[in-house]
Amino acid sequence: MNSYGQIFKDKYIKDATNVAESFLNNINTSKYDVAYSQYSEEVKDNSDSIQWLKAVKQLMTEFGKLEERKIVASKFESNIEELGDGFYVFIEYISIYKKVNQCNEYLILGQNDKIEWKILRYDFSYKNPELDEEYYQEQLSN
Repeated sequence: MNSYGQIFKDKYIKDATNVAESFLNNINTSKYDVAYSQYSEEVKDNSDSIQWLKAVKQLMTEFGKLEERKIVASKFESNIEELGDGFYVFIEYISIYKKVNQCNEYLILGQNDKIEWKILRYDFSYKNPELDEEYYQEQLSN
């Protein structure tokens, strides 16, 4: 790949990361309606905002206050099988919440026709605190 293309990929990842962090910050500061507004129109058309707001509020109650978050992977893709050609950024975080020590958060962002980054997907997983403690501590210390 030429350096010109890499510069654009890096910029796309940086811009999408700013949107992802704004989205996560809105969730972590109980601005759930603002976070929901950052989803793509396609996601909003296929989801129930009231149910999403209730679910994310319950999730944050279960997780507790965010204590630390770190990006462990990010990549740019120009095609996703289900969505076709476009500009997409995948970001993975390791996060520590007061009640959940080891949580992975995953976001997929895509550019809309107005060249704005929007959230296409937000997922998370977490493990039992006794499992893989070394892995998480190693990732956070890097």
